[in-house]
Amino acid sequence: MAPAICLNEWLAEVDNLALSSTAANAEAQAGYVRAMGVLMRMRPEGLAGERLSPDREADVMRNVSMGAFESAALGLLPSDARMMTSSPGPGRHLATVRLFGQRGESTSSGSTFALALVGALALSVVDHYHEAVNAL
Repeated sequence: MAPAICLNEWLAEVDNLALSSTAANAEAQAGYVRAMGVLMRMRPEGLAGERLSPDREADVMRNVSMGAFESAALGLLPSDARMMTSSPGPGRHLATVRLFGQRGESTSSGSTFALALVGALALSVVDHYHEAVNAL
């Protein structure tokens, strides 16, 4: 299991990404998708859920480089995750993610589909961790 400080630092990075993605503009989405890809690959041992494999991370990065941000963001989701998206109006997108074993669901908004999905995934990871800790 990873030392607590490493886990706490990783969770803080994921949480910061979730919060800042809601205010990010479309021009920043490539950076957010890339950053979430790196964080999902570096997921600490002992944290529930699967890491992003190097091959899947390469696919995500390739999609980002081609401007396929939606496909890239979808590639970040663990295979057993559930998600839902909607658009409440022009220039706003909502995404909800529920990770395997997560009791609740996590929702985020963004100026693009990719930003909303990155935010929801990041919140879901943090929320799932806190659910597990509180269940002990």
